[in-house]
Amino acid sequence: MPTDIETLETKRMVERLQRVESDLREGEAFQQAIFNAAHTGLIIVDFQHQQIMDANTTAAAVLGYDPDDLIGRLLGPITPTDCDGIRQKMLEDGEVRDVETTLTHQDGHAIPVILSLTRVERGQGHFAVMSFLDISLRKAAEKELRQSHERLAKANEELKKHKDQIVQSEKLASIGQLAAGVAHEINNPVGFVTSNLGTLTEYMETIGKVLELYTELGQLPPEDDTGRAELVTRITEIKEEEDLDFILDDVANVLKESQDGVKRVTEIVQNLKSFAREDSQERRPHNINDGIEAMIKMVWNELKYHCEVERDFGEVPVIRCHPGQINQVIMNMLVNASHAMPEEGGSITVSTRTRGEEIEISIADTGTGISPDIRNRIFDPFFTTKDVGKGTGLGLAISHGIIEDHGGRIELESELGQGSTFHIYLPLTGTGDDDDPEQADLIG
Repeated sequence: MPTDIETLETKRMVERLQRVESDLREGEAFQQAIFNAAHTGLIIVDFQHQQIMDANTTAAAVLGYDPDDLIGRLLGPITPTDCDGIRQKMLEDGEVRDVETTLTHQDGHAIPVILSLTRVERGQGHFAVMSFLDISLRKAAEKELRQSHERLAKANEELKKHKDQIVQSEKLASIGQLAAGVAHEINNPVGFVTSNLGTLTEYMETIGKVLELYTELGQLPPEDDTGRAELVTRITEIKEEEDLDFILDDVANVLKESQDGVKRVTEIVQNLKSFAREDSQERRPHNINDGIEAMIKMVWNELKYHCEVERDFGEVPVIRCHPGQINQVIMNMLVNASHAMPEEGGSITVSTRTRGEEIEISIADTGTGISPDIRNRIFDPFFTTKDVGKGTGLGLAISHGIIEDHGGRIELESELGQGSTFHIYLPLTGTGDDDDPEQADLIG
């Protein structure tokens, strides 16, 4: 029969065991609470039997199950398609960290996750802790971001297309405004070519008469001295009357003038065609000095009645650009400078220089200058100080955009009553130094 002391000791042991059991239950409950409170999905797997031993509420919610329904299920139906590779890596390394893959929801759809696996040994058992983070929202955001980028790229492409159309329309409008002057520039050489052709026709008639007489002279019998004397007399008379020596000398001059006239017309037409055509998407080698010279010739009729043009071209390298666009800027600046001249006229000085890593094109005029209160508006679209019908208000705005698209800038110096100077700066980046200058697109 147990003594009172033994009974008391037994009671104390039972109480201690009860406290330990209570502490264990509280600890397990606390661990389970932490397990379920995690925002990361957690699954304990019997790795040997590929069976789910436990899962927290986050894992169950992500996969579309009740927590108790997951326990005891085989892992296969929810594992990613590339699970063999993941499993093999875990066997080799003991863990897999932050693999982007998919798990399968109860309804069959794929859930994008960031997955980690850690192997845990317990006695003779082989277990693994699978943790995963549902990245469905991130993937949806990435998809929306990609679609937004695609829409933005499409909008940018449309904007560029419309911008190119505006540039081309302004270019054609400029040609329309210059049409009368260009026609005059063409009519001048055509006029003297036409006149020279009339002169050449008369010369050929005279030369033809003399050649006919020489032919007749050659066909006379040797004994016909009388006929020979008459023909020689007629030839001499025609030579003197028509001044054949002068005609023979002048034919070369008339032909040279006509060739120069045809060349001038061809040059004007070629400049117009080159200027009017749309630039290709890729930049091409361009000789700035030759491009400026071509634009001066093209708008010469617009300039010559208002001002003199002085050239001060420095040695500048061939650069890669959109030649037609750069020439359009030069043309706009030249025409604007001529329109700024007072009634008595003035001068325009065009100069080019290499300034460090840039080419500087300066177009200075002795015109009326630009008032300080409108200088910050001259590059605004549709702003113009010209009379109706003499400007669209887009020339400087488009010029500013073209130079900015080339990575350059335009700066203005102006003083009322003294004139204005526009400085155009273009970067040397992408210069065509290694290209054959003869192959450069000089006109655009």
